[in-house]
Amino acid sequence: QILLQQELTADAAVQIALLNNPKIQEIFEEIGIAQADLVEAGLFSNPAFDLIFRFPDKKDLVTNIEYTITSSFIDLFLIPLRVRVAKAELEQTTLRVTHEILNLAFEVEQTFYELQAAQQDIEYIQSIAELTSIHSQLASRQRTVGNVNKLDFQQIQSRYLEAKLEIARIQNDILRLREKLNRLLGFCGEIQWKIVRNLPEIDYQGLPLEWLESVAFRERQDLQAARFDVLRLSRMLGIKQWWVYTQARLGIGGERELEGNNVIGPAFSGEIPIFNYGQADRMRIHAELRQAQDHLAVLEIQILSEVREAHKLLMNNLGIINDYLTHIIPLQSEILESSEELYNVMGIGVDRLIENKRQEFQAYSNYIMSLRNYWMSR
Repeated sequence: QILLQQELTADAAVQIALLNNPKIQEIFEEIGIAQADLVEAGLFSNPAFDLIFRFPDKKDLVTNIEYTITSSFIDLFLIPLRVRVAKAELEQTTLRVTHEILNLAFEVEQTFYELQAAQQDIEYIQSIAELTSIHSQLASRQRTVGNVNKLDFQQIQSRYLEAKLEIARIQNDILRLREKLNRLLGFCGEIQWKIVRNLPEIDYQGLPLEWLESVAFRERQDLQAARFDVLRLSRMLGIKQWWVYTQARLGIGGERELEGNNVIGPAFSGEIPIFNYGQADRMRIHAELRQAQDHLAVLEIQILSEVREAHKLLMNNLGIINDYLTHIIPLQSEILESSEELYNVMGIGVDRLIENKRQEFQAYSNYIMSLRNYWMSR
């Protein structure tokens, strides 16, 4: 509530989303599930108890009772292997969850900058619409007295109508982006909040591409999760050996014979792995392991491409922004100043003055869009 009482910045929006969006809690529960799997991997199997009653057909004999209590001694060897697999799964889940949370945070930032740019851009488009409206009214009056030909009048009207439609289009974008950001912040109703009006200035002058690629290989959580997936599957091969399929159990067994004598001794049970000795499971894991290795290779290629694309877009947007700041916007200001001087001495008409002012507003609008593109690639 404190954050909502003031204008939201991108960092504040991310903070609200991480605290308030139930999607975060939903993602976090996956870590709890993986932790439960780790606990279960370290547990021994429950002992098995078998009890058999055999009733005699003679009255002088007692009921024959046979019983066994056995427990799997394979667990002594399997538990360390299962724990290693579960630890790899927990690490993989933690990294995957972190990656999803980072993606959510970046989506909040991206939506925030898009909304900021749209709200800032619509001010310039409204100014353009006001100018073209004035120009259209003047042209309509001039048309009645024959000072404007039909083609020029139609073009002026067209620019005015296009400006009105552009306002409607940007208003649609603002409505969509506000609702999207509202969802990302975790609000289900109409919550009153305002964002900072202007996009922040650029804060990046370029880093070596090789350094960015090395950071991505080291820090990308999805890539690390893919590596742990390979490790998890390689460790699973250890718990799919033939001796696991014997299901060997060891314990004690006893029997009360028909004559009433009691006997007791060690008991052993198990399966003979003749038909199923894990061959299918090992084939499946080998295939899944190769699949995970291929996925890791694909992800490495994709990440390198994403880094190159983002870096090139960022540097290109920096060049565009620099051109607007150093050349285009100052030139438009000079054009408008010269136009006002000529208009004052009747060197140009009001329609030319209005058109030059419209071009200046359009230059500022294009600059805002370039700044938005910069922050999205940033």
